[in-house]
Amino acid sequence: SFRIIHFALWCAGNYHNTVGRLDQYLLPYYEADLKAGRLSKEQAFDLLEEFFLSFNRDSDLYTGMQQGDNGQSLVLGGVDENGEDSFNDLSELCLLASLELGLIDPKINLRVHKGTDLKAYVLGTQLTKRGLGFPQYSNDDVVIPGLIEKGYDKNDACNYVTAACWEWIIPGCGMDIPNIGAVSFAKLVRDIVMQELATCQTFDSLLEKFRVAVTVEVERIAGTHKNLYMEPAPYLSILMNGCMENARDVSYGAKYNNYGLHGTGISTAVDALAAVKKYVFEEQCISPERLLAAMENDFAGDETLSSLLRMEAPKFGRDPEASKLAIRLIDMFADAVKPLRNERGGSYRAGTGSAMYYLWHAASLGATPDGRHAGEALAANFSPSLFVRGGGPISVIRSFALPNLHRVANGGPLTLELHDTVFHNEESIEKVAGLVKAYIDLGGHQLQLNAVNREAMMEAQKNPEDYRNMIVRVWGWSGYFIELDREYQEQILSRIEYMVE
Repeated sequence: SFRIIHFALWCAGNYHNTVGRLDQYLLPYYEADLKAGRLSKEQAFDLLEEFFLSFNRDSDLYTGMQQGDNGQSLVLGGVDENGEDSFNDLSELCLLASLELGLIDPKINLRVHKGTDLKAYVLGTQLTKRGLGFPQYSNDDVVIPGLIEKGYDKNDACNYVTAACWEWIIPGCGMDIPNIGAVSFAKLVRDIVMQELATCQTFDSLLEKFRVAVTVEVERIAGTHKNLYMEPAPYLSILMNGCMENARDVSYGAKYNNYGLHGTGISTAVDALAAVKKYVFEEQCISPERLLAAMENDFAGDETLSSLLRMEAPKFGRDPEASKLAIRLIDMFADAVKPLRNERGGSYRAGTGSAMYYLWHAASLGATPDGRHAGEALAANFSPSLFVRGGGPISVIRSFALPNLHRVANGGPLTLELHDTVFHNEESIEKVAGLVKAYIDLGGHQLQLNAVNREAMMEAQKNPEDYRNMIVRVWGWSGYFIELDREYQEQILSRIEYMVE
């Protein structure tokens, strides 16, 4: 029944309708069947696996960017409206079924919080070891307050699910568009440096220029969202609260009608400003003229400067001073978005995700003050830049568990690549599970992990038929590596592989 409904929605052009909190709405049926003796736990597990297999058929009905980008996200665990943990036997069965099948769908999102038992993290880490690129972890302690701050009722906020990749939507009452646009942090910083550095006397005055620029940019983007027409969706309307009762199609709006803005290249922007702050304003060892000329020429003829900026300058995820800057930039973004209202009376939600913009924005972006060359890829989502060296996963999670992440509650995960040798025994699996738990307990927003091996991926490019089952996490979804376009493969290959000691 669920699959028929799901396919019907897709065929009607309504794609952001995911699996939702399966372990919550199927739990009464599961418990009733066990109590009546209609099913054993083992039989229920077999049925669940067959159900999961169905997600891997006809998924091309979803018009995603790449094979695998099909929005089939399933949410497990999390708190209920009373703040009680809702991870249950069915939650565990779902994780075990996905682990045994080893397929890319459904993509599991695990809602967690400070009270989540380590056992759930260990089960999740087993899936990461399997190379599935999920579960993605979402922190209820950050997301729910963030949604409430945006005007969502507490009961609705406690029932949040993913819209497709990692953006939040409320089942039955949210007509939100969580990916309506994106702000390029990296471009804003580059433009400010190129236009204003020569005349700014202090770093704070340069940072103020950025604050004004991000405000102007979000207002510009919001200004393009006028007179939007949404196609009537009668079948979807049947599934939404209040539509039938009020004889009103959901295309005219629902209880929540908010829009979401992604923020791309955040780490590049932070690193660029941190480099300017240190070398131009504090140490004064790089003149504005030299930096601007080098950027204009894509660092040709000044490779020494490029190397210094890429390798030695402060980096978000490694150096505390960069983290402090990140807090300021994210607050500026949140402040700029906060007063905006759309034509449906909804608000705008700032987010740290990137979707596919991390490649789109990078393609036309010139050299940046962190030593990045023109056209060089940006990090996906809320992650360290691609050429950060040193530090390690502990340093990264401490840096990225920033205060005020509830203010960017449109979603956007920290993405970390762990070398697949990290998962060699039970002790190491518990260490990784502890790393994830530490990020959540520190106040991290979202986290997704990849178990990767660069050598194996390079071999897969040469001999794809031998690696048909290799799965990787792309930006908010998992796909088969050999089915990805080359540019996505190359970006994944350029990410840093971390080890856990």
